[in-house]
Amino acid sequence: MATYSGRSLHGQVVHELGRRIAAGRYAPGTALPSEEELSLELSVSRTALREATKVLVAKGLLDVKPRLGMRVRPQDTWNLLDPDILAWRAAAGLSLEFLRQLAEVREVLEPGVAALAARKRTPAQLQRIEHAYALMESARDQHAWVEADLAFHREVLAAGGNPMLNTLVSLIEMVLEGVLVLNAEHASSFNLSLPEHGRVCAAIARQDEVAAHAAMLGILVDARKRLPDGPAPRQ
Repeated sequence: MATYSGRSLHGQVVHELGRRIAAGRYAPGTALPSEEELSLELSVSRTALREATKVLVAKGLLDVKPRLGMRVRPQDTWNLLDPDILAWRAAAGLSLEFLRQLAEVREVLEPGVAALAARKRTPAQLQRIEHAYALMESARDQHAWVEADLAFHREVLAAGGNPMLNTLVSLIEMVLEGVLVLNAEHASSFNLSLPEHGRVCAAIARQDEVAAHAAMLGILVDARKRLPDGPAPRQ
């Protein structure tokens, strides 16, 4: 699923207004400035502004009504898996609520992906998973660890071989790097979850779906438990 292009003038307006809404500058239930005010502020025509608001309406962020103007919709009506909305929310800062919601989604999806990988992986795919795990083993700092961890999860996803799941999990990956950094920072050691990843790798190697599911779930539950108690820092 592609993000909305920011190359055109109205595309730039889409991203600017989307970022403002996601950051809470225009809170749910509140009205945006008038077309005239926004056109002047953003230095765009009303036509470009109207094209941009159509996109935001389609994403569930705005209501536009004659004589009532533009109003931000409640967050539960937003298309929260839209790649642009995910990116805008991440840019606004990974709130603790957002991180917990993301952790729950990962707990639902990724163990099933690991089980599929155990069932369907090819020898070449297993080799790539094992290579990513070896990079995790050899990581000597947090940056190298996070890069290897991302690669491991991507290779498990690829081995699962389900395009529909790939789309969902790929959306999560848009903000996953920030989550992995946060998990590493709040663990007693950045590579604390290495043995659990090893169990996932071994289960996929012997094509044990149940063990792969359980091991991946263990990684994600432990990661959720390591989330900070207070607001997450901006990434």
